[in-house]
Amino acid sequence: MSTAPLRVIVNPAASSGRGGTAAEALLRELDGHGIRCETRYTEAPGHAARLAARAALDRVDRLAVVGGDGTIHEVAGGLLASGAARVPAVAICPVGTGNDFYRMVSPRRGVKELPRLLQEGTVKRFDVGRVRWEGGERVFVNLLGVGVDVEVLRCRARYSRLPGLPQYLMSFLHALARFRPPDVNIEVAGPGPAAGAEPAAGSEQAAGCGGQHIRGRTTLSVITVGPSIGGGFMINPEAQASDGQLDLCHVAAGGLVPILRLVPKVMRGAHAGAPLVTMRRLERAVIRDPHGKPMWFELDGELAPEPAPELRVEVIPGAFPVLVSDDR
Repeated sequence: MSTAPLRVIVNPAASSGRGGTAAEALLRELDGHGIRCETRYTEAPGHAARLAARAALDRVDRLAVVGGDGTIHEVAGGLLASGAARVPAVAICPVGTGNDFYRMVSPRRGVKELPRLLQEGTVKRFDVGRVRWEGGERVFVNLLGVGVDVEVLRCRARYSRLPGLPQYLMSFLHALARFRPPDVNIEVAGPGPAAGAEPAAGSEQAAGCGGQHIRGRTTLSVITVGPSIGGGFMINPEAQASDGQLDLCHVAAGGLVPILRLVPKVMRGAHAGAPLVTMRRLERAVIRDPHGKPMWFELDGELAPEPAPELRVEVIPGAFPVLVSDDR
């Protein structure tokens, strides 16, 4: 085991600047528990990935992250890209807008939780998704999405003073009013439909080659590791972060009123079997624009670095070691 101290990666810009304040409180809490640490602050987008890779190569045993889902996304990517034979287990102090990844880790929040997590928590190996496109590759810890979610990201600055779920809901309603559903072809391969799921109305589907094809216009097509997105929308309520599978929820285009009627069901995770909805467990998927046009997509609540006409997605089972509370 490494004798290196705990390394802390802080995103001071997380949650409109609350990351820095949370880090100060956390460092006081760690000092009060006699936990030594080295602290690194991110300075720009992408910096957390480089700091995480350095921590892995330095053989740090524990890595604490102060930030939201986007920061965790970068940290996971940096750890897996580091080439280190062993990567440190990650403890999370959630300071983000949505914190959907943290919902899979602990029922409690706050800086007082993290020292206990470091001292008493157990390591659980979480799955991650990997997406490849011509010229690029990324991992995601919870979400890849195409459709209205991209427009939601572009609208969220208008509602930045709201907390996670209300912010996402208001941004979603704003985005939906001007959204034009794109055409997609989705091919999935894996064990089969999620429990209670039925094929969606409004999209053409066919089985073949051990998988399923979904064709048509989409309001939202998301592939997730865990159950929630947007600060608590239970988009794939049966998803498990360590089952070696990803989960797809495809909401076909169906007009403004049917989509609005669907929203309360999605918030409760009660939309399986609803018109327009297809849900599916998978190990691999390909999402294409049928006309070969580049399409924008999001990864863990952040806009992708570039659009692409084809996205090839797969699960990497158990790749991300995370410290979880013993009552999770």
